Amino acid sequence: MKIAVNLFLTSPKSVTGAFVYIQNILPSLFEIDKNNSYYLIGEPESIGYFKSLYGNLPNIKFYSVSIKRDFFLSPFRATRKLWAKIRRNYSLREGIIKEEVADYLQKNNVSIYFSPAQTIYPQGLENIKFVTTILDLQFEYFPENFLPKYLEKRRSDCLYATKNSSRLIAISNYTKKSLEDKYKISPEKIKVIYFGPQKIDSEPTPFPAPKDFLLYPAALWPHKNHKILIGALGILKNRFPQLCLVFTGMSKGGLFKKDLELIAESENLKDRVLFLGYVRDKDLSSLYKQAKALVFPSNFEGFGLPIIEAFQNGLPVIAANNTSIAEVVGDAGILFETNNAENLAKEIEKVLTDNNLRKNLIQKGYERAKIFSWKKATEETLSVFLSA
Repeated sequence: MKIAVNLFLTSPKSVTGAFVYIQNILPSLFEIDKNNSYYLIGEPESIGYFKSLYGNLPNIKFYSVSIKRDFFLSPFRATRKLWAKIRRNYSLREGIIKEEVADYLQKNNVSIYFSPAQTIYPQGLENIKFVTTILDLQFEYFPENFLPKYLEKRRSDCLYATKNSSRLIAISNYTKKSLEDKYKISPEKIKVIYFGPQKIDSEPTPFPAPKDFLLYPAALWPHKNHKILIGALGILKNRFPQLCLVFTGMSKGGLFKKDLELIAESENLKDRVLFLGYVRDKDLSSLYKQAKALVFPSNFEGFGLPIIEAFQNGLPVIAANNTSIAEVVGDAGILFETNNAENLAKEIEKVLTDNNLRKNLIQKGYERAKIFSWKKATEETLSVFLSA
């Protein structure tokens, strides 16, 4: 098979769940699958990043929709792209890119267009089979978290992908059921394929952190629910005077971070709530090793990758009981009532004070982590390509 990988609308500068998925599924595909050819297509920034990693592999080709290159190969197309960019005419630009990508796919006899980040781009491609990974439908459950125009676009893009794809990959049974309920997609069209944990350094270099802390690696978005964890620490602050919170993950704009800082200050926890921003995988691995527990209070998840990474690193897990989270945790962690700071504080205290409970959770976590792997995810993904 010849498989195109749609890397439009993703960037190595925005490490979202979609990009983490791409970063893991692609190298695993390239390692396991030596028979098929892959054509990575996208903007110059993403293509340059992945070419630096896999440019030496014989069955991987790269194509970027570069205005700079087009000025030499197709000046008219370059001019049209530049005009669309200047005018911020996104539909015109997508139409130009569609023509370009369609020519490239036809020229190389590509049969499958794999979109790992939920969105088929450009729309309107013909004579090709689409396989699309759906990460979550948060916008259908919490529309208030999205600006109206962006919400409309997310819905429109997801609807187009679900209707036009031959096969869909859902990253949890919860996401699969959401597709069935919200878009009336036949269950036979959807394959559930779980994420795997990141490869870890057995002895990561220690990353500077407080002696006693709870870890929550998540982007600073409202649905991630950092404020409940700050509230729980406020309840426990006198019982555990050295206990801190460590938040990692990107922040867009900084306004939500400022709100969280104000909440921490109101709880007299200003110096005990740390925002580290984006940290490298090896540093995050070190934090998993040093933390007292992973606390995962999110209101909504398509999967919940940090949970299995915590299991893999021998870190007890306390997580909100909602969406896909309970599905991923299984019986290997503690589930608390979503948005209940008192209940969360109670479960944190148990994990910090009951050594037998900690040992039991750690052992169950190790066992639970074994059922998730990128090798398994890759083999199942290849079977989806074949069925498409």
